[in-house]
Amino acid sequence: MAFKLPSINRLFNYVVSTIKRFPFEFLFALAGTWSAVSLSSSYLYGYVADQWYARTLMMAAIGMPLSLAVSLYEIHKGWPDSRLRSLRYIAAGAAVAFLFIFKPDVYPQHYIHLALLFIAMHLLVSFAAFTGKGNTLAFWHFNKTIFIRLLTGLLYSLVLGAGLSAAFGVVDNIFGVNLNWNYLRYIWILIFGLFNTLFFLAGIPEQMQNADAVGNYPKGLKFFSQYILIPLASIYLAILLAYEVKILVEWTLPKGLVSALILGYAGLGLLAMLLVYPLRDQEGNGWIRVYSRYFYMFLLPLVVLLILAVTKRIDSYGITQYRYFLIVLAAWLLFLIGYFLFYKKATIKAIPISLFLIIMLIIYGPQSATTVSLNSQRAILLNLFAREKLVKQGKLMPVDERKVKPYTAVRMASTLDYILKRYDFQALQPLLGINLEQQENTLRKSWQNNTNIVFDEDSFKIYRTNWVQSYLKLGGYEYRQQYSEEQLENELNTNYYIHTKEALLNLKGYDYMLVKETYADTVSIDTVSGYLIRQGDSFEYDSMILNIGKNKFNFLVTDLAKQIMKQTENLKPYEDQNTPQGLDKRYLLPQKMLRLSQTKSGITVMAQVQEMSFDYTKKYGVRVNSVRAYYFIKFNK
Repeated sequence: MAFKLPSINRLFNYVVSTIKRFPFEFLFALAGTWSAVSLSSSYLYGYVADQWYARTLMMAAIGMPLSLAVSLYEIHKGWPDSRLRSLRYIAAGAAVAFLFIFKPDVYPQHYIHLALLFIAMHLLVSFAAFTGKGNTLAFWHFNKTIFIRLLTGLLYSLVLGAGLSAAFGVVDNIFGVNLNWNYLRYIWILIFGLFNTLFFLAGIPEQMQNADAVGNYPKGLKFFSQYILIPLASIYLAILLAYEVKILVEWTLPKGLVSALILGYAGLGLLAMLLVYPLRDQEGNGWIRVYSRYFYMFLLPLVVLLILAVTKRIDSYGITQYRYFLIVLAAWLLFLIGYFLFYKKATIKAIPISLFLIIMLIIYGPQSATTVSLNSQRAILLNLFAREKLVKQGKLMPVDERKVKPYTAVRMASTLDYILKRYDFQALQPLLGINLEQQENTLRKSWQNNTNIVFDEDSFKIYRTNWVQSYLKLGGYEYRQQYSEEQLENELNTNYYIHTKEALLNLKGYDYMLVKETYADTVSIDTVSGYLIRQGDSFEYDSMILNIGKNKFNFLVTDLAKQIMKQTENLKPYEDQNTPQGLDKRYLLPQKMLRLSQTKSGITVMAQVQEMSFDYTKKYGVRVNSVRAYYFIKFNK
């Protein structure tokens, strides 16, 4: 039998027929691909354009599966073309609306909304054509078909992308053609954006109600479920049950890490049951029914353990988005346990449908993940400040690091950092006694006037965050979350960065100026006025050493650092206002405050420090990290 390649005309007709079946899905895929290509070439455009491309990509990520779900629902209902088109237009319009709703550059929480909607729309695709009663086998068969099609499409796309990448490199290397490697990135985007999407859409069956699932059951799926997924789930179960026994014996609360194991067991177990569902009534497959029942029975105590682990963290640190999702998943698993154990007519369609409904419920509104976690973290932050009597008329006051324990300050900073990274700037308005909208406009003008680079929103957000940390005197604390309370008390380091306000140096009254060597292991030798001059530092940078003939001048930098630390209150006028104060202190000091002078054998040497950095801990004291200085030498006659 001769091997026959498909004709170009046949492939073209195949693509055209797929686009005709799913026109809106193709348009959303095209818009998403175009946006991804444009974003990968962001240097050609600007910040505003990039944001619109990002929002278009987010819209396409919602619009494509939503349109597909509507198409499948209409095919299932068998509606006429006019009614079919109207519902598709409504779905497409709803997706396009997200182009104007999503503003992730201003509201970072919109990324969470996108992720939840993305998952929900894909769940909707799985059951859109099976909203009526019955047809459970057809539902399983359809999802098996599109799942295999998805995996096949990903494999083909990877092979095609790798092959074209190799060809691209060969042409560039062998023929000496100077190819633009950005085009290779575009190729990968086009493959996964258009080729993979069209391949997937072309494989969606036209007849949704095919219930011949058992006869066409792939043997590989049964082997994968029976000998890989179920043993893996059993290993997870054994570990978790042993851990539960340990908790009961020691009577301790569970660790947070256990939640990942429980969700892993639940995920593997559910996947295994779904994959072998059509075989449950076949002779010789009684183990499937036994496994299904005992899976839910063993899952019940594990879900209780999950709830205990999460509530322990919530009691200490409040609700975060991640912990909120864990609680929601635990509630969903409890529903599945009760549904499959006690409802005689249980159907596997309940799994995606129930999860879809729960996700849609927690995206927007006062009960949503973003709203609940924000309110919880604001309450935690307010409570932390209230304990230290730093709340006045419901507003937060700046922290006095001498009075607030380091562990408390770190808790404050980490909670503040959580809110600033995951929510818009205005989210802090209820806690601060200034108008944040006006302050943001002021900061934006200051940023644009004081920087010589093209305006970048991400850099501005860092600048804005630094201002909040500086306002509350919490700069630097957010990086110490990994330390224990005891470590923070003894090993928490305060960093000092000192610069001089003046760049010019005045030689008046001195004969020579010598640049101090930068590195501690460098020894420099010069000759001045017949004297051999040799300079070097101690390896700890705690002193600068200058030998002039037989005279040794030893300038203790640690003494200068200690003097600066003692004058912290008097140095407030010299604080660098462009950076947050707190654990990271930056000062612009007059030159006269950074001078050390010694006179020996008629020779006067003044060490003028221009820059220095050091840190301080209770355990180790002052440690100098770097010094940049000049020596001024005068030979007294």
